Amino acid sequence: MGCVMYERLRVLRILAPIVPIGLFFSEHVLGVMWVSGPSMTPYLNEDYEQMHTKRDMVLVNMWPWGGAGWPWERTRRLERGMVVTFRSPANPGHIAIKRVVGLPGDRITTRDPCMKPSQIVPFNHVWLEGDAADPKRSLDSNTYGPVSISLITGRVMAVMYPRFRMLKWTDWEQGLVEGDVERKLGDNYRHEVRDRVSKEAVKLERPVLS
Repeated sequence: MGCVMYERLRVLRILAPIVPIGLFFSEHVLGVMWVSGPSMTPYLNEDYEQMHTKRDMVLVNMWPWGGAGWPWERTRRLERGMVVTFRSPANPGHIAIKRVVGLPGDRITTRDPCMKPSQIVPFNHVWLEGDAADPKRSLDSNTYGPVSISLITGRVMAVMYPRFRMLKWTDWEQGLVEGDVERKLGDNYRHEVRDRVSKEAVKLERPVLS
């Protein structure tokens, strides 16, 4: 009995420092998240129309959210095309996933249900939208306005399941979708979204990590 207790205590001593490190890592460095709903279709949850219960599992970079510190992506700024996680202004307890469409100083031609025909993105804010073509399928900046960068919690780096693929925000301006070799989503993905953005209509400083 004494040997068994000793072994258990030894295991506990080993695990004691590992558990908080693991929790810190998953909450502040890299984490996984399930994507719910149709707002990012067909970029994420690409089979949503056929199977509403099927969801993508994504890898989220939270240290820091711009990608700084990772050798392969040294940007310290938010960029158009990045898919980010954030605390929804409509429900701060909910972590949402949307795409950065506009940066500070950009003029956005809005879509339903926004009451303003256009809007300038203010300093330290970004304009976030879902990829869904139907505006009724996405609760985003057209509903609650520009989002403060203080609400952003991470950037989606990859889809882990059901089909692994790295997400390249740099492809957004080119209208490309990672993994869409057969161009099922077209050669200029969501061009109508980019057409609604007048870049740097007003000269404002861009969001940068401190």
